[in-house]
Amino acid sequence: MRRRVMISLLLFWVGFPTGARAEDMQQSTLLLQRIQFSGGIGNPAGASGIPFTIASPVLHTSFRTSSYALPAASTRLKDLVPDSEHPRMRGLIAASSWLKGQFLTEGEVANNSSHELPVKSRIDRNVDSSSRMVRFTLTGSNSQFRYGVNYRSAGRAFFNSPDQTVRDMWGEANLGVAKLRSSVGEMWNNVDLDPTQARIEQRYSRIGLAVGKPSWPEFSLTYARSATNSAFEPTGFIPQRSQSNSLEGALAYSGLTWHARLASSYIVTTDGLRSGAESRAFAQSFSGLFRPFNTLTIMPLLGYRSEHQQWSGARLETPMASVSFLYKQSQRLLISAMGGYTSSRSTDRLIDTESIVSKGMFAFHLDPIFGRSAMFSLEAAYNNSANRVTPTLDTEDISGLVRILVASL
Repeated sequence: MRRRVMISLLLFWVGFPTGARAEDMQQSTLLLQRIQFSGGIGNPAGASGIPFTIASPVLHTSFRTSSYALPAASTRLKDLVPDSEHPRMRGLIAASSWLKGQFLTEGEVANNSSHELPVKSRIDRNVDSSSRMVRFTLTGSNSQFRYGVNYRSAGRAFFNSPDQTVRDMWGEANLGVAKLRSSVGEMWNNVDLDPTQARIEQRYSRIGLAVGKPSWPEFSLTYARSATNSAFEPTGFIPQRSQSNSLEGALAYSGLTWHARLASSYIVTTDGLRSGAESRAFAQSFSGLFRPFNTLTIMPLLGYRSEHQQWSGARLETPMASVSFLYKQSQRLLISAMGGYTSSRSTDRLIDTESIVSKGMFAFHLDPIFGRSAMFSLEAAYNNSANRVTPTLDTEDISGLVRILVASL
């Protein structure tokens, strides 16, 4: 009897639902047909290259290589090195989009590239973890809400933001004319836990409210709180224990050819190693962007900070001012210049410094040379730092540079 029932069920599955199984197989076939694979082995290495992509109705994932080159930090001839020996980073980025863009994820693994080793030996060599960077981001959106999680960790030998781990999460709510944003996170240095170096940990939280429309001025109010502690203290290191609370109000307004922002902050810092002694600071800043022509951009910046230390009774005042010019006549001609002034003075006369910085550049893109883009530039810089408390620390530097750069497209 049992054998007859099993035979009947088998015939029922084979014979009757043939159409249903065929429909399921057809849907699976259509789904596989919508998954696209594309190879880009010939694509140049860079952030814009997409060597591999997977697309489906639910998930879209792309893989691309990343390559970064740090600009020259100095224009002094004695500090310059060939462009082939400049610090560079290479990595792989994977980006995914879930459920028609409701969830976005991106991960990257990068490492310092070596120019002194041939290509074959680079593949086989062991990569030092101190020269590696790993990061991951997750962003989600649902109607009027957005949220995300960020993580980044770089070793002490990594070229960009080295020896630092940051992880935080944030949320944002769109309330019509107002936006409410909140975030919380922590960061620390000494990622590899070197026993000869200290580890400083900082935990922070922030909440802000911005009110405005595209045709209105935007007003924002932000409150932030942070705590700094030394988690690992080697011999001879002075421990750190402090807390900071800040409140910032800002007003920004934009026109067709300009943008201006005025901000004011009040900061209270408590030093745990000085029995909770406080320092109070007021900071004001004004930044702007003015574009009188399509080819000219002017960016001024003014700032002033006044800090009063409770434990010493001294007041430290720091004014600053800078202006930048950018002139781009066409795709081939670029002229830029900037100048800045900063001074710091304390009432106890232990600090009295002034600094002047200026830099200019004239760049012209030449016709391609052997199929590669070429650029000719003239660069000059002037730095002057005066220390009236210790005149032996005064510095003055004038430098110039003529550069001809031939790079691959």
